[in-house]
Amino acid sequence: MDYQVVWRGPVHDMSGYGTASRGCALALDRQGVDRQAGPGGDGLVVMGPRRRSMETSRRACARMNGEKGSIAMTDYQVIWRGPVLSSSTGYGNASREYAAALHRQGVDVKVETHSRGIPAATHDGRRPGLIRKLIGKPYASNKPKLLIYHSPDWTIDMGREKRRFDKIILMTAWETAHIPRNKLPVLNRYDAICVPSSQNVKAMVSSGVTVPVYLAPHGADTSRYRPDNRKISLRGMEDRFVFVSVFDFLHRKNPELLLRAYWEEFTAADRTALVIKTYSPRHKKSGEWIRRTVLDFKKKLGISGNTAPLVLLTHVLEDEQMKGLYTLGNAFVLPTRGEAVGLPYMEALASGVPVIATCWGGQMDFLHGGNSFLVRCRLQNPAIGIRSREALSPFYRSLFLNQDQLWAEPDLQDLKRQMRMAYEKPELSREKGVQGREDMMLHTWDRGGIALKHAIERLRRP
Repeated sequence: MDYQVVWRGPVHDMSGYGTASRGCALALDRQGVDRQAGPGGDGLVVMGPRRRSMETSRRACARMNGEKGSIAMTDYQVIWRGPVLSSSTGYGNASREYAAALHRQGVDVKVETHSRGIPAATHDGRRPGLIRKLIGKPYASNKPKLLIYHSPDWTIDMGREKRRFDKIILMTAWETAHIPRNKLPVLNRYDAICVPSSQNVKAMVSSGVTVPVYLAPHGADTSRYRPDNRKISLRGMEDRFVFVSVFDFLHRKNPELLLRAYWEEFTAADRTALVIKTYSPRHKKSGEWIRRTVLDFKKKLGISGNTAPLVLLTHVLEDEQMKGLYTLGNAFVLPTRGEAVGLPYMEALASGVPVIATCWGGQMDFLHGGNSFLVRCRLQNPAIGIRSREALSPFYRSLFLNQDQLWAEPDLQDLKRQMRMAYEKPELSREKGVQGREDMMLHTWDRGGIALKHAIERLRRP
């Protein structure tokens, strides 16, 4: 193109205007227009076909602050208390990314580590320099301080913390349609709550949370998860349509429905395979227990004979192997009962792999018919499934057994149909994967950092 279009719009906004702005800008990009999305919104810059989100967003934010190269630190300090050293959990990954994103937005961030309710570790994942730096940073002596407590455990010593901090924000997530009534007094003692999906906002507000509730979405790491990542090497996967699934072996993840749908829909005559990466946080010998449980379930269903191949990966994968697991797949499948976000969906889409997913949950903020095969579901009380004879991993049942709780029960027959469609229409699967990658380029962690900073500053207004 011999001209450049400067697109000035709210490309990071979560409103209808924001959605339309992103869609129009991307449509121009697909037509080969040399396009720059300028700081009329939040500074996402796109030049030609290559989208560059983090560095260009940081520079654009600096320009909005009237600076040439760096962003001035805020006149307040945020103490981020979260499981930043947990490398094996979604909470740990999100905690590191949120803290880093706030730092990139010019927020004075000091990190405190904690691991309550989260498996602990001793390293800080893919941000070794920055997170260690923020952990070692001193507390500000001349600024107001705010605490952001990032945890699935909502209880803290509120009296003590109120004496230390001007404001206290809870950053958390939830997987059902309602918050248990006995948790409301705890939640309403915070000054505000931030959650990662619009469903979580709805659940909090409709359940009786009276303090402000803000949306701060998760992001996709599109530099780590890419379509050109080298595939993991697994014997027997050549010339097969590979379904990949990644999940903790928990009832909420619905392993029984995935296994049953696959065994009933596909036989050895189909050139397909299912590769599951999983582990059980409740068992020391996780792999042995999972394999025995899966084999017993197959026998209970009365399934025998020469079935389509199933590969269970229960050991720890290195980072390169994990990235290659997604690109091994022709489709990612997870018929979950409830997700606050569903990071594996984002990782699969960022890798250019379409997803087969339940059409209810936090993932519906970024899943749609253009990048996914959506499975119909009904809402029911979690107690029904957890107490059933088919439940393979009914742990943590006390969290979800309140009478007012609801989550999804995906339809078995529709799951089979969607898996069959993905298998028999590989070109459609590829098209959805391409769209998914394009969508994830806009779902950056900077977007979440910007939303968090806006929430903090709204809360600080007199």
